[in-house]
Amino acid sequence: MIGILLTSHGKMCEGILDSMKMIAGDNSNIFVLKFQEDNDYINELHKQLDKMNDEYNYDGILIFTDIRSGTPFNESYKYIHENKKTNIKIITGMNLPMLIEVSLALEFENDLNKLVSLALESGKDSITEI
Repeated sequence: MIGILLTSHGKMCEGILDSMKMIAGDNSNIFVLKFQEDNDYINELHKQLDKMNDEYNYDGILIFTDIRSGTPFNESYKYIHENKKTNIKIITGMNLPMLIEVSLALEFENDLNKLVSLALESGKDSITEI
């Protein structure tokens, strides 16, 4: 089973999850963690990822962040490398279509690399000019 963590500056991660639920339904394997000036983000991120690895025992974890090089991305990247986690991948620039596709695919897909490819493809395909 693959677990998903949505993390962003402010409430974006909560909002995108709320929108995804309206369209694709609830998924208990998706978690959120918002970065705010008044929270101990690094400690909370480590606790959440440790819990997903140890308690939930996910085979892999896919982290979606809002932007590359922002605190949610940087701290997720540090966690992966400092803890030598090969079962965690990060996607930056999350959008609603990619989250919907991955959420629905979690029901039958347990290959982290295939979920990453699906997310990237559906995310890019959803950006158009009309």
